[in-house]
Amino acid sequence: MKSTDTLRHDTEGGMAAAPRRRGCLFLLGRGIKWFAIALVLLVLLGVAYQTLAMQSDLRSYTPRGQLYDVDGHQMHIVCQGEGSPAVVLEAGGYAESLWWSRVQAGLAEQTQVCAYDRPGMGYSEPTTNPRDPLTLTGELHGLLGEAGIAPPYVLAGHSYGAILTRIFADQYPDEVRGLVLVDSGILRPAHFASEAEYNDWKSGNDILQAVLWVMTHTGIMRLTTGNDFSGWGYPAGIVPELVALHASNQAFDTYYAETFPARVALNEAAAAAEDLGDLPMVLLWAGEQPLNSAADLELFEQIKLDMAAYSANSVTRVIDGADHGSILGSEAYAPQVVSAILDVIDSAGTGEPLVR
Repeated sequence: MKSTDTLRHDTEGGMAAAPRRRGCLFLLGRGIKWFAIALVLLVLLGVAYQTLAMQSDLRSYTPRGQLYDVDGHQMHIVCQGEGSPAVVLEAGGYAESLWWSRVQAGLAEQTQVCAYDRPGMGYSEPTTNPRDPLTLTGELHGLLGEAGIAPPYVLAGHSYGAILTRIFADQYPDEVRGLVLVDSGILRPAHFASEAEYNDWKSGNDILQAVLWVMTHTGIMRLTTGNDFSGWGYPAGIVPELVALHASNQAFDTYYAETFPARVALNEAAAAAEDLGDLPMVLLWAGEQPLNSAADLELFEQIKLDMAAYSANSVTRVIDGADHGSILGSEAYAPQVVSAILDVIDSAGTGEPLVR
């Protein structure tokens, strides 16, 4: 019998290999492998959840207004009330007509008021047409014609939509009687010196947009935006629909197409719409702005002054306590937006200048 001090041999007489210790690199590699597997599974689950949720949304929510064919695609518009001039409400970027629900309800008691969805947003079909601002304003003009909403119009726009209302007024000056710009979008930089400068700007933003794309397509956006809408003061009964419309893959893709590939055209069209004569115009600003420094505040104050000069008949008002979302969603602030629109209607009808 062999001594325990002798070397162990295999059955063929060779030396048996002693067990090897697993090194740190091996353990790290195995951890990375299982992390990658778990991440892929989570992404697949998120995509499946988003797909099923969007299918459920289609069954749960239907357009509140009417659909009309414009340039080969269906566009959604919802109109309430009666009277002239008709008020046309333009939603912001990554937004749709339901954001205006409180304002629209208040205005419908006084005149006809219509909110609509740009192609690819809300209940309007997506399109392969370019998403530059002149195409967008042309589609709105066509939609108003198809829906039988005759001019003259008073336009109110929120955020990115406020820029589009100025461009619409510049394109169709004989049809617009006044504007209300609600916490307007601010184009910075206003101009790109070259294509390379634009590409640098776009590249700097694309990382964030990639994150938002992933959040949307895996359902994370759907799980987080409900708190935003509730916090802004929207009625609890419409928050799920707002979330459904905002969190769809189509909504993100449309927002991206409007904001980034079309940015140069947007800058140019907005710059051409900075002289609106004496068109009645109210600029409403949220009192709570995401300003991080004294320099930001100084720049913002200068922008407000610059925009006030777009019309010889303009006034600037600040809604204290409101932020970019609650300025429309809150029952405390939406009536002030309604009041501003009615003031513009009065100024357009009487010819009297607006008062602060």
